[in-house]
Amino acid sequence: MEFVLLKKLAKLEGTELWMFIGAIVAVAALIAVLAVLNKKHVNAAPTVEKKGNKITTRMLVQGALCIALAFVLSYIKLFSMPMGGSITLFSMLPIFVFAWMYGPAAGLLAGFAYSLLQVVQGAYVVHPVQFVLDYFLSFTVLGLAGFFPKSLALGAGVGGFCRMLCGVLSGAIFFADSAAEAGYANAWAYSFMYNFTTIGVDTILCVIAALIPAVSKAAVRIRDGK
Repeated sequence: MEFVLLKKLAKLEGTELWMFIGAIVAVAALIAVLAVLNKKHVNAAPTVEKKGNKITTRMLVQGALCIALAFVLSYIKLFSMPMGGSITLFSMLPIFVFAWMYGPAAGLLAGFAYSLLQVVQGAYVVHPVQFVLDYFLSFTVLGLAGFFPKSLALGAGVGGFCRMLCGVLSGAIFFADSAAEAGYANAWAYSFMYNFTTIGVDTILCVIAALIPAVSKAAVRIRDGK
């Protein structure tokens, strides 16, 4: 994909500029609100040592490792889908695990950092709001898995579904022309099928992996520092 963000941003003016600024503010507001909620949220099992909201060295190291692992796994394509896109090797799972260990605020920040790596990898931009939906917001919401400390699988399902929802909105609004080319009369149906067969399947694989006893036990040991 061609990285055209800087060219697009340089041409922004009027309504598009304000839409872009508004989208950035909305993402920042979402992270801020969830960070506040996280202070009141019990984001770990009773057996986990409480760190409050303090950022520890261990947390930073694990966060960096999870983000790096997710980025590496995003390059490993299991297979390509007929409608386009591909299925990766559990690339979202490390972000889900980190969010599950440290809560939604930390998870959202990790997801946002992961989105920046995805932009560096290559961003396809047709509109500023589409860029925010497909990259910043789409990967940031993976951190919502942190709201489900008692179930990694449930958190992975919710985080992946929210990412798919971002993709559906972006596809139906900004890539509606592709629907007719793919034989769909409805842009929303096309976008849903496209995103379900890519992000949706990716999410299902992550949920299945999270349900495997060996995986869940390993995640617990990492979380508990054993």
